Amino acid sequence: MKKLLILLLIGICGLAWRSEDLMKLVGLAHPSGDVSRFQGSPQQPPRGMTMNEFAELARKDPDAYRKFFASHQATTERNPADKLMNFFAHGKYE
Repeated sequence: MKKLLILLLIGICGLAWRSEDLMKLVGLAHPSGDVSRFQGSPQQPPRGMTMNEFAELARKDPDAYRKFFASHQATTERNPADKLMNFFAHGKYE
């Protein structure tokens, strides 16, 4: 029983790892042509709000501090491996 479970998990991981190639073979996926995610192209993160911009915004917006903190938060896009691990941990795929 343990061997079957391990084989099933390896099979699911293999399918998730090669899912884009499998979809291309079936013809359901469009070629993305986006090679930048494999090359690690240097993309500049969005610039956060400066203290002067915050001071100007705080005069007219009472919720300015939340916008200031949110502007400095780094948003990272989750890769397929992270999404798969989330599926195993919580039972739902994003």
